[in-house]
Amino acid sequence: MIPQPSSRDQTHLLRLPNWLGDLILSVPAVRLYQSWLNGRASLVVAGPASLAPLAPILLPGLEYVSVPRWPMAMAADWKKRNVSAAVAFPNSLRVALEILPVSYRAGFTRNLRNGLLTEHRPRRTSPYGFVHVSDQYLGLLEDLGLPGGSRDLPPPPSLPKPSQAPANPCLAVFPGAAYGPAKRWDPACFAAVIRDLVKEYSWEPILMGGPGDAESCQAVAEAYRSPIRDLSGKTSALDLAHWIAHAHFVLCHDSGPMHLAAFLRRPGVAIFGSTEPAWTGPLGNTVTVARHKVSCSPCFLKVCPLDRRCMTRLSPEEVLTACRHRLSQK
Repeated sequence: MIPQPSSRDQTHLLRLPNWLGDLILSVPAVRLYQSWLNGRASLVVAGPASLAPLAPILLPGLEYVSVPRWPMAMAADWKKRNVSAAVAFPNSLRVALEILPVSYRAGFTRNLRNGLLTEHRPRRTSPYGFVHVSDQYLGLLEDLGLPGGSRDLPPPPSLPKPSQAPANPCLAVFPGAAYGPAKRWDPACFAAVIRDLVKEYSWEPILMGGPGDAESCQAVAEAYRSPIRDLSGKTSALDLAHWIAHAHFVLCHDSGPMHLAAFLRRPGVAIFGSTEPAWTGPLGNTVTVARHKVSCSPCFLKVCPLDRRCMTRLSPEEVLTACRHRLSQK
């Protein structure tokens, strides 16, 4: 069990997930841990440097420590901070090595690294289907002795509008998916939905994403066959949060931007194919899932060995219907 703090000088450490979407899904668990400590000890969160700029938005009031590539490099820092307990949400060997200098180390059960932890618990499962990742993080803390928690998100922060944001309502479109091509819908289908939404609601469409999404955005721009703004690779992760916060609607895949839109309470539709909404779907009720269920889905593969039927059979009309329904629920 996670040891009770014996002194306010002690620090507890939560090693956060490495991906934006998973980090957002862990927010309810972080808040549960923070509530349990109740000021009896400090709570520090750690994760990759790429997510550090978003920490003040996602986890206000908590210190975020960027971990270096060498897993043992934080040993002196943990000692300086008097870290007495560490819980790791990632289940990798590397992360277990990161927290090895801490006397109490807990995380999910996984072969080859269990011996590096002082306590480990299996991921929660259900005979009736998938257990949502957010509930798995909460479940780990509950299995380690914390009280039960809920996966409710905190109230969204108020973010300033980007200086380059259009005067008209903005449709933020994220056609990329870093996980792999099995997750990506056809560019022509994206273009068709954008055309209909612009026609119906007079929105200004903007293609967005990181540097790795530039090719996907370019393909949608070419299929759109009308001038469209493309900001892929031109904004930081923090910039994207500001754009999403002021977007009138968000159209995306199962991705980090989907979870960010849900966190910021922006209405949107997320396209699912090879992955499972019951496992990694958006929290809250502002982002609707669009999905054409096929027998081989979810496969969780990055590259489809067949014909990408979970994506090719999802029509623009189905996604457009989901968008209209989402907008009617506002």
